[in-house]
Amino acid sequence: MQFKQLPAYRVRRVAESILDMAEELFARHLAIRVLDWRVLAKLADAPGSIPTEIGRDILLTPVQTGRSLLKLRDLNLVVAVPDPNDGRATRYTLTKPGRAVYDAGMKIVLEVQAFALRDLSAVEAVALDGLLDRLIASTAYSSADIDRLSHALFGNKRNTA
Repeated sequence: MQFKQLPAYRVRRVAESILDMAEELFARHLAIRVLDWRVLAKLADAPGSIPTEIGRDILLTPVQTGRSLLKLRDLNLVVAVPDPNDGRATRYTLTKPGRAVYDAGMKIVLEVQAFALRDLSAVEAVALDGLLDRLIASTAYSSADIDRLSHALFGNKRNTA
């Protein structure tokens, strides 16, 4: 099987194409990245989140989360407030301009998604949604799964290089 025929490559290629289109629209109209918009989306769903919650829930590293929050603060799209129960923690919420950028970003995301799915029938779109749900569930793994696959592939050998 050729690399480009692997399902993982094909899913990644689709995701990158959709993301690239969204990135161009975000840069042109909102002056932020999709990654920054994902932070706004998290805060729209869960106002008062702390950075570790934000990063964990939208799959960002701590560095990505911190940089994004700093940029969004500089643009007055989020506000940081000390946690009243834990002086070391900072909680973030959307500002009014942040809510407007989130809403505009949602329009972009929905339009890009519609563009990407434009050649699918309603039945195919529903089927794709169900298949993606199953794929997401089936690709979740634990360290025990890694150990099992490692043993099946290589026995007890470990690469120490």
